[in-house]
Amino acid sequence: MGAAEHLKTLCCLGLPPESAIIAVSPLLHKIIPHGGTRAGLFSPDGTVAAVYNENPATSAICRERLWRFMDDPLSPTALWKPAIRAGAIGWLVHMQGPAWLNSAFYKEIEEPLDSCWILDAVIQSEGRSVGFLDLTRPRNAKPFNVNDVKTLDRLRPWLGHAFRRPQPASTVMQEWEPYCAAGPPLH
Repeated sequence: MGAAEHLKTLCCLGLPPESAIIAVSPLLHKIIPHGGTRAGLFSPDGTVAAVYNENPATSAICRERLWRFMDDPLSPTALWKPAIRAGAIGWLVHMQGPAWLNSAFYKEIEEPLDSCWILDAVIQSEGRSVGFLDLTRPRNAKPFNVNDVKTLDRLRPWLGHAFRRPQPASTVMQEWEPYCAAGPPLH
């Protein structure tokens, strides 16, 4: 069984989403070689509910510095909300040209983390954004390319299954009530 098939199987095990974002990371390294994984889950109101960062410094740097870029139209944060709404993939790849290496966002957020090239994706389930995934590579590695984007895109339905929040039992029962109310089966 290859790494992609292993990942698909893992995504169907019914792990809690907080565990699934951690469990898929080693397999993603085998499928799309990269230096670090950042993943998160969205709560129903759209806020980030849980985060997994392979680089332990990521959370502290983002808490301390990311807010400075929230209103900067030239930073990746300007694309965050539209990307979530669209269920986008690879929305940062086009920004990672020569100007990227001189940008304040790169210098303050990515460079201290030894992260230069980013492949990003919003993960959806049943048409709703349930999480995000960023794969990063250091500056001395090759940038992500269209084949990497296509590979990750093929995995997104499986990741969506793993990252989604289970429905409460009461919701599931309500869906079945009309069928049950129809009467006894005909023989």
